[in-house]
Amino acid sequence: MAATSKAQANSQPKGLAGWRQQLLQVSLPAQARTGKLITQALQKPDCSLSDLEKIIGEDPVLSFQILSHANKMNPSKDNDVLSLSHGMSLMGMDKLRLILKNVKYIQFSPEKVAHNAFLQALSTSLHAASLAHGWAEKKIPGSGEASYWTSLRLSSVYWYLSLASPKTYHAIEQRVQQGESRSHAEKDIMGCTTQQLTQAMLPYWRLSEFTAQNLKQLLSPSPRMLGKLSHCAWTETVAPEIPRAQGLFMQTPGYGAILAHWLAMNASVSWYSQQTGRTIRMVSAYLHQPLEEVITALHIDAVKFSRAHPLPGVLAPATRLLHPPLPRRSALNVPGRPTAPAKQAKSAVEARQARVRKDLSSDTRKKAELKPVRAASAEQKVRKDKRPPLPLSEVQTALFKLFYLQTVKQQQVFSIHQLMDGASQVLHFDLGLTRCILFMKSRSQKGAIKGVYAKGFTDNSPFATMELLADADHLLGKLLSKPSALWVQPDKAAKYAKEIPAPFWDALEHPDEFMLATISIRGVPSGILYADSRDGDKELTPSSYGTFRSLSQAVNHGLGTLASKKEREQKK
Repeated sequence: MAATSKAQANSQPKGLAGWRQQLLQVSLPAQARTGKLITQALQKPDCSLSDLEKIIGEDPVLSFQILSHANKMNPSKDNDVLSLSHGMSLMGMDKLRLILKNVKYIQFSPEKVAHNAFLQALSTSLHAASLAHGWAEKKIPGSGEASYWTSLRLSSVYWYLSLASPKTYHAIEQRVQQGESRSHAEKDIMGCTTQQLTQAMLPYWRLSEFTAQNLKQLLSPSPRMLGKLSHCAWTETVAPEIPRAQGLFMQTPGYGAILAHWLAMNASVSWYSQQTGRTIRMVSAYLHQPLEEVITALHIDAVKFSRAHPLPGVLAPATRLLHPPLPRRSALNVPGRPTAPAKQAKSAVEARQARVRKDLSSDTRKKAELKPVRAASAEQKVRKDKRPPLPLSEVQTALFKLFYLQTVKQQQVFSIHQLMDGASQVLHFDLGLTRCILFMKSRSQKGAIKGVYAKGFTDNSPFATMELLADADHLLGKLLSKPSALWVQPDKAAKYAKEIPAPFWDALEHPDEFMLATISIRGVPSGILYADSRDGDKELTPSSYGTFRSLSQAVNHGLGTLASKKEREQKK
């Protein structure tokens, strides 16, 4: 395999300039189905840009080409075209027709080497783009599309490479799948890395100077910086403080897109490699979310993406989740390194004989007797030095004690979402209440409550707009009129289900066990806290219920602190 890789490398242009020139000669294709739909649409006399946008938007590679052409035609050098609709409107129907006419429309077949390489590169790119879109929407709603196209642009070099030289692409992937560093394999075969190629392609894409400089900075990061970023992951109870230098680096425009690109590239090899683990830790720091939650979310996203984007002949990210970790590589197994099996075997025999001669010069029986004793005594010593485990009750309320200290004692409350993020962690990790919702009295509808916070659901958005009547006939109204708390156990779930509004009960998917508590602000009933243990691994106990009630009191205190701060700000 090493000889094949070297022969392939010798038959291809070496170095950055040669590969850049060859990649620029490649014309990216589009799907044959897309070409058929475009032809049918253009034959209609009333065909509009919006009609074409719906068709083109289903083909990411064609959409990328349209955006690239639009950036070249963009009269403003300070702004980039970051959406498909903007690019098409900038080009106009006449220029768009001409571009669509010159595009190659191909029926991809995974049996062909070039097509298979292109589909593999496309799958990884789309996975990265979907991750970048989701992260951007979480941080700044509405910014997902720009991050999506930025991520695709960072991955597009692999499209060009797979079409320009599919054998080179497969040779690199083969060595990477064996555990070799991607950058090492690329340098050995091509004489440069794909990240260097991406930087060389930036002028060709005619991006603004601001965007190009940011991408150059992100494409050539300091290994020391990346190492420090991975150490900023949220692995403890409290989120770590991020140093100023790392915080500024993560705020670089396009960082989320390139982070998604790195993660998708590493996950395409193995989800359980050291490289993927480090990248996931960087994602935890970037999203400012606990590492465990990030890992779970990434696995769910991989399954959703694999279901939405099936490509023939390509291993989906969800399938790779089932693959075991790659075996650790040794220095003797590096591809391309000459080996001499007979010489190595002879050296190993000589080394063993040398060890035997050395052992015979001393009392081997004494060593054989003392070695396990020393190991056992050393192990016992280490165990004695460790701190004794915390009592069970203390472990169960560790997060609650911290939350109570920050919320009640220190009054470190800055927003309702920050308050509830802390409360939801206590509910989840201390009590096993995996899902929670906070309802507050509605301002628009008298006698109703509205969801203001939800956590733990597959889709939290329905509760953000849900308004429920809280009259005296329902359980929610009773809790508002007479402040109290309630623990509904499985044997009484059917009874209380009749007292809960049907839309809310259906959205909850009929839980067997849940808890409710009245939320008051300065003694005035103002909302309801709901929590249940759907898919949880802890059994609810009277102690759990007591902690839940104490938590609701701490939330009351936190909301009172927020109300006082708001009054002081209004007086100023």
